[in-house]
Amino acid sequence: LLAWQASLGHPAALSSWTLATPVCSSWRGVACDADGRVTSLRLRGFGVGLTGTLDALDAAALPALATLDLNDNNINGTIPASLSRLRSLAALDLGSNSFSGSIPPQLGDLSGLVDLRLYNNNLAGDIPHQLSRLPRIAHLDLGSNYLTNQQDYRRFTPMPTVTFLSLYLNYLNGSFPEFILKSGNITYLDLSQNTLSGPIPESLPENLPNLVCFNLSTNAFSGNIPTSLSKLGKLHDLRVSNNNLTGGIPEFLGSMSQLRALGLGGNPLGGSIPPVLGRLEMLQHLDIRNASLVSTIPPELGNLGNLKFVDLSMNELTGGFPAELTRLRKMQELSIADNKLTGQIPPALFMRWPELISFQVQCNSFSGKIQPDLGKATKLKILNLPQQPCRLYPCRAGRAGEPGTVGFIGKLSHWSDPQLVWQPQAAHEPGALLQSAQCQDPARDRQHDGVASLGRQHQQFGR
Repeated sequence: LLAWQASLGHPAALSSWTLATPVCSSWRGVACDADGRVTSLRLRGFGVGLTGTLDALDAAALPALATLDLNDNNINGTIPASLSRLRSLAALDLGSNSFSGSIPPQLGDLSGLVDLRLYNNNLAGDIPHQLSRLPRIAHLDLGSNYLTNQQDYRRFTPMPTVTFLSLYLNYLNGSFPEFILKSGNITYLDLSQNTLSGPIPESLPENLPNLVCFNLSTNAFSGNIPTSLSKLGKLHDLRVSNNNLTGGIPEFLGSMSQLRALGLGGNPLGGSIPPVLGRLEMLQHLDIRNASLVSTIPPELGNLGNLKFVDLSMNELTGGFPAELTRLRKMQELSIADNKLTGQIPPALFMRWPELISFQVQCNSFSGKIQPDLGKATKLKILNLPQQPCRLYPCRAGRAGEPGTVGFIGKLSHWSDPQLVWQPQAAHEPGALLQSAQCQDPARDRQHDGVASLGRQHQQFGR
């Protein structure tokens, strides 16, 4: 360990590692067993971040090491094949570093490995099929790299012990991987942000009956959303946004009462928003943006008392803003921008949505006055009102509750003056008052799929 320490940048972060101090009681990040053998090395997010490589780490000198956690540092170079000599290793976490090169197939020899996390690095080349033969692996996360499947998946074997599998944000193509369909204990599956294509398999509920979180967003899947998905009785999170799915929003989704998140946006689905979605009482996240919908907003959505995030933007929605939506007291982010909605924003909306952070209704045809209760939206950071010609009467700064004014609502992070409407995202220093109604250019920087931009960063359901 001292030889490896000497090869690292920022050695002061490991200043306790000296010959003069006992390894097991004084060395930071090190744990030992009763015989004094090192069993755990946990240096996650260490200070300013360790730099250097793993080349000087002597695996043969650590026969009892069960946990190696170097997550969230800046270690680079390749992953040494010599790590396969750590025969006691059960957990290997090298996520969020700067490793490059390929994944050593020798890691498939770690017969005791239960948890392997290599996400958010610069790893490239094919995923070694040897990893599918790890007999105890339960958690496998290779997301956010540059991995490919040029040799396809025919050499992969089923992985019956895996419960968590993430391959998101790589360069995987072809149809839904067959070996995954034969890995029947998966509960969390994230294949998002690849170029996988073809239909979503009808056999998913039969093959993967325990799915809780299922993310296929940002691929090239086509066809209808399979009706068989209704049999996934444990599914909490379904995200298939940004594919080529058609056939409308299926009615059966309204029967999946356990859903917490539903992402269908960015598909040419067509059709209307089925009122049966109002039965999803556990739903917190609803994304149906840019889905070629021709519809009104069903008032039944007002039954979804746990809803926090709704994006229905960039469709052909008509009619008004249902007053029933004011019952959604947990609402944090709403976007219904770029539609054909008319009428008035319901009175007292902002008073009834105390958690509101983002309210985007631009590029519609709403009319009426800005209500003074806007001043009570104390958490509001993003406010986008209709683009000019703007039919909302402008308001002036004032005390909350004074007619025609908007009072203190905290520091807005995003707003612009109507006089600068043709300068998208016109720069203003955030202030303590919202000083005008916004009539903004349709250019937006909304981010979707949870959590996140589509950049090379780790953005899953939760870890």
